This record gives sequence, C-alpha cells and structure tokens, in this order.
Amino acid sequence: MKKKGIILCVVLGVALLVGGGAYVYANSQPAPAVAVKTTPLSKATLQNTISATGVIESYTKVKVSDTSNDNIEKIYVSVGQWVAKDDWLCQLYNKADDSYSYVKATTSGTITAMNAVKGNPANGELFTIEDTNDLKVRGKVKEADLNHIHDNMPVLVKADATGDKVFPGNLSKIAPTAIKNDAAANAAATKAEFEVEVDLPADVTGLKIGMTTRLSIVSEERADVFCVPFEALVVNDAGQTSIYIAKENPVEQGSYTVEAIPVTTGLETDSLIEIAGDQLSEGLAIISQPQTVSPGMAVSVEAGV
Repeated sequence: MKKKGIILCVVLGVALLVGGGAYVYANSQPAPAVAVKTTPLSKATLQNTISATGVIESYTKVKVSDTSNDNIEKIYVSVGQWVAKDDWLCQLYNKADDSYSYVKATTSGTITAMNAVKGNPANGELFTIEDTNDLKVRGKVKEADLNHIHDNMPVLVKADATGDKVFPGNLSKIAPTAIKNDAAANAAATKAEFEVEVDLPADVTGLKIGMTTRLSIVSEERADVFCVPFEALVVNDAGQTSIYIAKENPVEQGSYTVEAIPVTTGLETDSLIEIAGDQLSEGLAIISQPQTVSPGMAVSVEAGV
C-alpha cells in the first residue's frame, strides 16, 4: 500500500508539472494578430462647393423691332439660322404709297426667337439675334450661401445634355438685391435667392442657349494635400488627433504592428479631411477602422485591401 501511494504521488506530480507547463506556455504565446483593412495614404485636391442652378444665355442679345405697321410681306429667316449684320430679315409693304422696305439684322448672330408673322403688321419686336459663341450662365444662389461666395470664384458647370463633361466657368457677377417675385410666389417662398452670372470658356461645344445647368461654385480648395476619411482619425484623451498605420516588422516579413502618427487637420469636405504631419509620406498603410485596435498591437493586413 505504501508503494502504491508513492506511485500515485509521482503520477500526480508529473501531471501537475505537465499541466502547469502547458498553462505557462499557452499564456506566454502572443495573442493572434487582428486582421485589419488598410488604404495607402495619398494626396488629392479637396474642394468645398456651393450648388446652384442656371440657364445658358448669350452675352450678345439684340431685339430687332419695327413700329411702322406696314404689312409683313416676306420673311427671309427662321429660328436657328445664322445671319450677318445688315442681312434682310423680312420685307414690309406700305399700302398707302405702294412701297416696299426691309427689316435688317443690326448685328451678326443666330436667330433665337421670331415674332414676325407673314401677313401681320409690323408693330414691336420682330426678331431676337444672339451670339451662340459668347455664352454665360444666369443662375441663382440661396440666401444662406451668399456670404460664402465672391466674384472670380471658379465654377464647375454641367448640363444633362453633355453628360459628365465639366465646363470651367468663372463667377463674374453677384446681384446686390434678391430676386423679386410676385406676391403669390413670395408668400410661398421661405428663403430669398440672389442672381449670379458665370462666364464660360470659348469652347462650349454641346451647350445651347436655354439649357438648364447645374453649378458648383468652388468656395474652398486645397491642392495636392494628404487626406483621409473622417473615420480614419483617432483622438486620444489629451485631445491629440492621430492616424493609425500598419507598420511592417523589419525582421519578420508579413508581420505588422499598429503605430500612431500624430496629425493636424485642415479643410473638410463631405467625406474627406485634410491632414498634415512631419511623419506622413505617400503609401503609408492607413488602418481604415482604427477604433478596433490600439498602438503596439500585432495585426495582419487583409489581402487585396
């Protein structure tokens, strides 16, 4: 019995040693690396814009009128036709002295509107001539945006008819007073609007007089700056803003550690924010969801991210 007791003690001792060793070994192993998604740090141009709408117009818009009341005998032009200065637009007949006269173009351009009707008397505006190669946009902005814009701001102009093509414009005029509406419209209106004009470049292929446009007035711009999504920023208890990067272990390839890099922030857009800092360089592996990790933690970078 005494011998059996000794054997039992030995077995128990060995079991304790093996179990304790396994426990110590298990707890001495590093925690498995957390998988993270990263995106390479890069530079971009950030813009804040103010949205507006507008209509294409011509800088040259001439009304050709006649108030003689002579009968319109012939019309020589049609809407959309280009005319030169002094071209005949229509022929008039004066019954009283049995004589003919002609209404002529007072400038070169395109006939964009015509009120002249054959057989009717000439009495008022008969033709509208516009230069379709010298265009502008007449738009309107909301009262709340007025303090954020000024003359000579760049404007991005788009129209449904031209797809994704963007025409660079320049904010050339801001009306000093709000657009006046009739009493009924004013009663329904909640905010005042102000008229603006936008110069267009010489090449406006695809844009036509009367088209509705979408305007993006660039109120702020920062070119060639580092930027990240808002969710990539971390603010510590001391109020320091940082980004977390996955830094590769120089000894063990494929092994990464979370490192915090302090940054200062700048221009904000709807989805991105400008960052700056002495430790920033293009290509840094920015951790997309830094709230799930902490500096010094071992991580693995998900493939293809």
